[in-house]
Amino acid sequence: MFLVKDNVISDKFKNSLTKLFQSNKLNYTFSTCATEVGDGGFHFIHDIYSNNKRKKTYKFFKSLVTDILNKQNISFSEIHRMAINITFNNGRVKEVPLHTDHSFPHNQIILYLTDSDGDTVIPKYNASISPLMNRAIIFEGIEHKHYFPTKGVRIVFVCTFS
Repeated sequence: MFLVKDNVISDKFKNSLTKLFQSNKLNYTFSTCATEVGDGGFHFIHDIYSNNKRKKTYKFFKSLVTDILNKQNISFSEIHRMAINITFNNGRVKEVPLHTDHSFPHNQIILYLTDSDGDTVIPKYNASISPLMNRAIIFEGIEHKHYFPTKGVRIVFVCTFS
């Protein structure tokens, strides 16, 4: 499975996302690595669901994922992780190492919440996807990476699921 879809967020969710980001209610943690210790991939992360811990925003983002996947006729039974990642030009590294999000079979959706540079690369499909607001990539849990933006910020919502 490999899909790239634009305009995936319905108006109902667009308005709610805008309000959520304007509210400053999302707390971010600074991370010194992207995928492995010492990789220099500094970024900020808001864990929505990780290690069976849910933030208050879980229900909203689960509904968003359900809406997007239903429109693509994709069903899921379990969410493994959800987060918002904010990356920026950190002056140290230009890209995140190739990685797979989990060691077990899964699928994932990457939803771009801003326009930026800092493409996502999925070698299996020879794909380099530019971050455009309201664009989603849906694919099985395979190796991928992304480049850090050269200017501004790159904000993505990531969800892994089975």
